[in-house]
Amino acid sequence: MTKIIHDQVWPGSTLPFGGQTHALRIAERAASAVLRRAADEVPGVTTVSCRLARSDLFTGVRVIMTLTAEVNRPLPETAGLVRRSVADTCGHVLGMVVTAVDITVVEVHHASV
Repeated sequence: MTKIIHDQVWPGSTLPFGGQTHALRIAERAASAVLRRAADEVPGVTTVSCRLARSDLFTGVRVIMTLTAEVNRPLPETAGLVRRSVADTCGHVLGMVVTAVDITVVEVHHASV
């Protein structure tokens, strides 16, 4: 019996999206994958982790990311590009409002030639 329970897919925590009706929900893991991809589209950035936390009762979320970055531009500029990419993707693809994108850079490296 225990084996059957462990083999079932559990989506983990879910978040409302697509409006204030609460009729649509998305697994945090799925939303995180979409937002990791958005951050990774910024040249020189690799996402290490991405978590989402509901920031209000409707569709607002706080995104918490850790990443590595190349020193091909100032880090504040890189962080700004990541924030814009994540917020745009969160709004246009997931239908969620981003209240904050917290970024921690855990490694800085030089561009590979």
